Amino acid sequence: MGIFNIFNKKSDNESAATVSLPVVEPSDAKEEVASVTPVKEETSAGNKPLMVSYATGWPIDVIYGYLHKNFEDKGFADAMVKSDLAFRDLNMSLIRNKILMVFREINLNYDVMKQDLQVRIDNCNAAGLLTTVAEIEKTMSLINAHKEELREMEADFRNNANEASIPLQSYDCGFLRGIATIAMSGSNVKAKMPQMPNANVGAVQQAIAS
Repeated sequence: MGIFNIFNKKSDNESAATVSLPVVEPSDAKEEVASVTPVKEETSAGNKPLMVSYATGWPIDVIYGYLHKNFEDKGFADAMVKSDLAFRDLNMSLIRNKILMVFREINLNYDVMKQDLQVRIDNCNAAGLLTTVAEIEKTMSLINAHKEELREMEADFRNNANEASIPLQSYDCGFLRGIATIAMSGSNVKAKMPQMPNANVGAVQQAIAS
């Protein structure tokens, strides 16, 4: 009988729900976020993808990737193109709306996963697979914890507070640095412009008078 109990236990384990963890990737190919280990950011002038890891393997990693991304270089480059504050505000609005859209996508992703888990819980309860139900409920609790963290991070991002303020503040910092660079370049050009000495001006005036 012990042998049959082992096989029955194995069958219960195999029937445990496996949860797919699709990660919503940003639509912009230049800003790809992937989950790797350890935590690392790689940037270069060649528009390489942003590699970010927070070791969860869940969709929330995508949000962490965006909120920890430094947009200072982009702000500086945009200022070199057009050093207008209205242009800065427009670009900051685009970054803000894009990240808010990613928040919505990730939340929808988790909602679909919760619905799938609830169906499996109902089916396992009907079949009397209590051990499997307990395992699925642990996963459901983890999803609920992630959704609560997403809610707090989105609130901070909307209020430009705490760590969630990094994207917009770094862009603003880069843009202002670009404006300062342009202003300093203009001052240096004026300082280097040659000026005619007063003595030479007087000599020219005497020559014209004679």
